[in-house]
Amino acid sequence: MTFWVKPQSSIEALPEAKDLVQDLLELFYEYFPEYEGCLGFSQSPRRPRYLFLYMEGPCGGLLPGATQFLKELLETAFPHSEVRVYGKPWP
Repeated sequence: MTFWVKPQSSIEALPEAKDLVQDLLELFYEYFPEYEGCLGFSQSPRRPRYLFLYMEGPCGGLLPGATQFLKELLETAFPHSEVRVYGKPWP
């Protein structure tokens, strides 16, 4: 499962997101501690600086509630961006 964050406009770029995403993940792990260590992220170095949040390590996916919560966190953290989810939550 991968979350892709992209600006709504191709003219705009996402800001450097490392610190923001680390804070966001800490909040996510408070609500879903079972996923700690299962999420990684990267941000493209060139404009528009897409952000990718993805599953890594021993985890293969997220349950629907965790998926929705993480998507909402990303939408709140990047209000002028589109958040797409690739992959399906576990049933």
